[in-house]
Amino acid sequence: MDSLWTWLGLLVVVLVLIAVVLVVMLVRKHRRVHQPDTPVPTKVAYWLSLAYTAFPIDVLPDPVYFDDIVVLTSGLIYVSTSLRRKDRK
Repeated sequence: MDSLWTWLGLLVVVLVLIAVVLVVMLVRKHRRVHQPDTPVPTKVAYWLSLAYTAFPIDVLPDPVYFDDIVVLTSGLIYVSTSLRRKDRK
């Protein structure tokens, strides 16, 4: 039984760390997305991934945040890639 609680505690710590990293990424990208020269698809991807994460209806039930994390992470990866491409031009 102690092993189960250890694994659950470890899982919670990992999920909290992932959440902290995503929040830091969101704040950094938020500043860049609001610049006037940011492409519209980049802004749309940012806001849609954020809306999906906050929206109460999900593909998976709410206690399972896997789909939210995947959608938000993929949206942030797209935004990062798009902003990097924009900076190279």
